[in-house]
Parts: sequence; C-alpha cells; structure tokens
Amino acid sequence: MTTMNDEQICSELGLTMGEVEEIVAKVEAGDLSDYDTSRVMAGRPLEQEPMDTISLKIPRSRLQAVNRMAREAGVSRSEFVRRAIDNELIALA
Repeated sequence: MTTMNDEQICSELGLTMGEVEEIVAKVEAGDLSDYDTSRVMAGRPLEQEPMDTISLKIPRSRLQAVNRMAREAGVSRSEFVRRAIDNELIALA
C-alpha cells in the first residue's frame, strides 16, 4: 500500500491545501450546503442523522454468513448490514 502526503492527495484531487481547509471548516461547522444529501452515498453516515431500528427474518444460513463476514471485516453485524444496504441502493441509483 502506498502512503501519500497531503500535497500528493491535494494534487490528486485538484485542490490546494487552502481549499481543503475551507471545505473542512465548513463541514466541521455543520454547513453541508455544497453537498446533495438527498441521495444515498457511500461513506460514513452523518452523526446527527437519526437511526431507526428494523426487524426482518432471513434464513439461518444467511445470518451465519453475515455474522462470519462482519467478524472478518471487523465491524458489527448492524454496520455490515447497513453497508450492504448502502451498496445495493448505490448500485440501483
């Protein structure tokens, strides 16, 4: 795995360090006006977004596979299922 420094990352993104700092300041201040938050996007969910609980039935063998894959990925079963749902939503968008 190659490690990149800030200058290399900025170059890859076509941004200056100043522009990155401006973006970070806006997002940290809670200003997401530059982003379309109406669509599902890959990435970490916004922390202020409310979470709801769902209940569903799946075959035991599938649950065992989910548990195994979540464990291998080092995430909770809930996070694994959230990621799977996000991936499907993104694929169908």
